[in-house]
Amino acid sequence: MNTDNKPIRLLLIDDEDDFRQATSRALTKRGFAMSEASNGEEGLARLQNESPDIVLLDLRMPGMSGIETLEKLRRIHRDLPVIILTGHGSYNDAIAGINLQITDFLQKPVDVEVLENKLRRFLEKGASKLLRESSVAELMVSPTLYPQLYEDQSIKEALALLKPAIFTWGCADNQVSTVRSALVFNRREKFLGVIRFFDLLKLLMPAYLGGSPHSSYFTGMFLAQCKVIGDRRVGEFMPERVTLDIHSPLMEAVHLMTQHRFINLPVLKEGELVGILREKDLVRDIALNLGIHPD
Repeated sequence: MNTDNKPIRLLLIDDEDDFRQATSRALTKRGFAMSEASNGEEGLARLQNESPDIVLLDLRMPGMSGIETLEKLRRIHRDLPVIILTGHGSYNDAIAGINLQITDFLQKPVDVEVLENKLRRFLEKGASKLLRESSVAELMVSPTLYPQLYEDQSIKEALALLKPAIFTWGCADNQVSTVRSALVFNRREKFLGVIRFFDLLKLLMPAYLGGSPHSSYFTGMFLAQCKVIGDRRVGEFMPERVTLDIHSPLMEAVHLMTQHRFINLPVLKEGELVGILREKDLVRDIALNLGIHPD
């Protein structure tokens, strides 16, 4: 990796002559030291005699493909940063590239200014910044951020305990609470599940309205139901417990959240609650994976 004031050395492997030459000229004008190869075999041969800081590798090439080139490259250079360039990327290619430790994907045609910024940002962060999927453990938050309820408490008692979240969530001064759930335990402190604000709304619905095609609604129904549910116990309306193991891939979390329309998931390690994964954590990670940073 280039750590001094010498030009950053790039090896561009791409079979499209016009794209390769135009990109090489543009990056040379921006101070990069460019080397070119028109196919995978030529690129690997250059790596025998050259030591680039980063390789820009086209995914789809005749003969040896980009993934095949990357597989052979990794046998020679395990840690050399590689950015995949593709206009024909596929899901399987993405998985293969991530498993072979690429630095990033860029869609062609490539904006040279975007490419330059990405290259310089990467070099500032260091060679260890390879493209990889975040873990559940990295994204989850502590369960202590959430209020704790017991299954034998009444709805009225539960709402009194949730008062700080209820009366700050969506309030007029924009101090919006991020907590819209509570963790439920039994008196032996065993974790039973999560109750979300949405579950409270479902509890409010009278049973006879559930499946009737002739449901009717009238003023006063909401107030009456509020009074009716107050003495019911939290444990009576606990939803199905859906949890995520701490070692699960993130796509499993996405599947569970979308399937059940959850805003968060409890994370377990060896059966014990260790964290909460929220939808906002996943959306933030989507943004970071697309190169959108808070700065």
